[in-house]
Amino acid sequence: MDNSVGPKISAVVMIYNEERQIKDCLETIKWVDEIVICDSFSTDRTVEICRKYTDKIFQRKFDNFGNQKKWLLDKPSYQWVLFVEADERFSPELAVEIRQRLAIDEGYDGYWIPFKNFVFGQQMKGDFWNFKKIKLFKKEKGSWQDKFVHAGFILNGVAGCLSNYVFHYPYPNLKIMLTKQSRAVRLEARQLLNSNKRIGWGDAFRALYWVPLRFIKFFFLMKDYKSGFAGLIFCLVTSFYEIGIIYHYWKLKLWEKQV
Repeated sequence: MDNSVGPKISAVVMIYNEERQIKDCLETIKWVDEIVICDSFSTDRTVEICRKYTDKIFQRKFDNFGNQKKWLLDKPSYQWVLFVEADERFSPELAVEIRQRLAIDEGYDGYWIPFKNFVFGQQMKGDFWNFKKIKLFKKEKGSWQDKFVHAGFILNGVAGCLSNYVFHYPYPNLKIMLTKQSRAVRLEARQLLNSNKRIGWGDAFRALYWVPLRFIKFFFLMKDYKSGFAGLIFCLVTSFYEIGIIYHYWKLKLWEKQV
């Protein structure tokens, strides 16, 4: 690929303890002009592996995803930023499309990129998994949502859309799925507590009521039954998401009363 055509691109990779998959990720973005690693003080071989691809490695203690993503915005050297996570893979076709689209200067400030998602190695086919994200943007044209988890990029400008996919492997096995879901509900609970929102028994009963309804929504209405066993397990786990948030919220409230 001719990297001399079009503007230069910085890939910013946000990671923590990703020695299992970070090499596979970085291999798919070697075509960019700069790889910037933003690490949360990994305790495994993640940073060691990353040093084979770049010397631009920054570290910050993790508190939440919103703050972490805002912190990394000024780290890349170039105007165009490709935001990357360790469970994502960028195909050669997507790389070529990005170079070609930026080279003709369409006047956009960012680009939506569609995803193909894989759980337990199986491509997911439900409507929930049919989404796009702004992964490529001019770094001065936006910021991240002020959210502890699931913080998306807010583009202050006009976005185009690419046609090639990011291949996304968020849950290679059940252990990682449960670990990620547990971290997400804990962060959601912490954000609720910080916002001084009161959660009572009525909220808990509503959340319990929504457990089977949430399963019906994802598995049947959003057609994740098409994803087979992986779809079934994901829908079962995600059905308890809201009640998990309330449980952890009450744990935090109880802990604060004791200290």
